[in-house]
Amino acid sequence: MPEAKRMVGEWFPVQFVWKLPDGDFIRAVFRAVILDTIPAADKYLVRLDELLAGRQESKDGEMRPKEAMTIPYWVLVREIIGNQVTLAYEVEDGRPLHMRLTTLVGEHDFFTRYNQYKRQ
Repeated sequence: MPEAKRMVGEWFPVQFVWKLPDGDFIRAVFRAVILDTIPAADKYLVRLDELLAGRQESKDGEMRPKEAMTIPYWVLVREIIGNQVTLAYEVEDGRPLHMRLTTLVGEHDFFTRYNQYKRQ
């Protein structure tokens, strides 16, 4: 059974990856601050405080230069900052979380469903 290795108040980097309609990939690494643990679900409740790094790659893994990046999607990536999400304890291993594009464009509430619990 997985266990939390970190405590409330600590942070760790978490990497999300989305495949864009043109075949490119966006990788974004956020600073995830632990707000709470949910032992019954083996999850952390975290706030994505800061965008630490990001890149856009072709389907072959070639990094796109800044001027070739798909700006509308990067605007959405920046809008994730400050949102609260639950993440499985295993996310600490550093592997990227491959997400559906619907989570980035807001058709799925993954990045917004816990915002009602935001702490002041």
